[in-house]
Amino acid sequence: MMIETEKAAAVKTKHHGLTWIERIGYGFGDMSYNIIFQFVNAYLLFYYTDVGGIKPAVIAALFLIVRVLDAIFDPIMGVILDKTNTRWGKARPYLLWVAFPFALFTFLCFTTPHFGETGNMVYAYITYILLGMSFSMQTIPVNSLTGRMTNSVEERTVLTTTRMILVYIGILLSISCATPLADAIGGTNQAFGFQMTALIYAAVSIALNLFSFFTVRERIQPEKRKKQGMKKTLSVLFRNKPLLILVSSFLAFAIGFNIKLSTMVYYFTYNVNHKEFVFLGTVLFFGAALISNLFIPFFSEKRGRKQVMMITAALSLISYAGLQFTSYSSIPLIFFWLFVSGFFTTPLNTLAWGMVADCVDYAEWKTGVRADGVVISSMSFINKLGVALAGSFSAVYLGIAGYAANTDQTVSSLNAIKNMNALIPGLFILLSIILISLYPLTEKKYKQMMSELEQRAAR
Repeated sequence: MMIETEKAAAVKTKHHGLTWIERIGYGFGDMSYNIIFQFVNAYLLFYYTDVGGIKPAVIAALFLIVRVLDAIFDPIMGVILDKTNTRWGKARPYLLWVAFPFALFTFLCFTTPHFGETGNMVYAYITYILLGMSFSMQTIPVNSLTGRMTNSVEERTVLTTTRMILVYIGILLSISCATPLADAIGGTNQAFGFQMTALIYAAVSIALNLFSFFTVRERIQPEKRKKQGMKKTLSVLFRNKPLLILVSSFLAFAIGFNIKLSTMVYYFTYNVNHKEFVFLGTVLFFGAALISNLFIPFFSEKRGRKQVMMITAALSLISYAGLQFTSYSSIPLIFFWLFVSGFFTTPLNTLAWGMVADCVDYAEWKTGVRADGVVISSMSFINKLGVALAGSFSAVYLGIAGYAANTDQTVSSLNAIKNMNALIPGLFILLSIILISLYPLTEKKYKQMMSELEQRAAR
């Protein structure tokens, strides 16, 4: 009876849309992750240099080593997810299990103990590693839910777009409110201000995770097959051409996007000489991302996801070139370029996370092995690798340029900060466009592939 019910639910999901409560609940699961993830990406480098007084070169090593170790855990988490079986499903229970440790490690990352220089560095490594592992245990299950909630291309686009709208709302509030909250709570005591801000975000993250757990359902039940060995399961990554192209394009995007994100606070603090404008700049950037996501389902249906990704990303290059040659005193023009950048850059991110679910189905069609966790973890791995490379690059570049915290900057360091907000992200976005142009899995091809999978299952 249970099997019949699950099959009926799967058929219903294919031909009918999900409820808005489920779509929003799913979005809250990713929103809870991104409120923390983007807060850490945007402010941890600044927190370490300007609050903790740690040298950029030391941070560069910390970011690279910890993030690489963290990223290595992603495939392991993918395998764990594939082997998880509970009465709540495979992915959904992690929204409940990880909510509290995820929040705890966020708070601890923005808490600086008085253990001495060496002790503080050891503490930073431990807490950052644990936070990264909890990132994996949150984001990989959440991303795999796309393919477990529906197998309709159209519904996946709506689901992913709804999710990303909520994500960008969360990112907008998280990043734009961080500095005002830290200043309001801590005053001149920035360490206490950021610590309490992290605590607030952690509490919000727990609430969002629990809401998501109680509202989403896993409707798509893959056909039961003989268990595959680790080697065969991992082989689906290397025989999956669409996935390899997608993650390569996404890596270029993630590096460029996170270089800009992690240095925007430096740009307004030192280049523009108005740190208070970080709030408005962030609101414009992610507000534009939120607006553009409202149009993604319509244009994706008309032009296809690949074409939308390429066209919007190409238009975003205008904003990076414009910001590169804009005077620091031209505040309205700087805000304009930030809005344009946010509007046209972020659809690439939104659609990439939706398309990875298609790559799971492609792996099943191509190899006969369905390994949601392993495939999804590859995207999470690439995202974290992009963050690691972006953070390390930013820290090294600042060090080479002669950056010194809380003082007037040299022309060299000002140029480095400007380049990391304009020229360098633009070059990585251009590389991302070139790579995604090679993506072979069109909507037509995907529907043919799914038809073949259904025919196999019916035999």
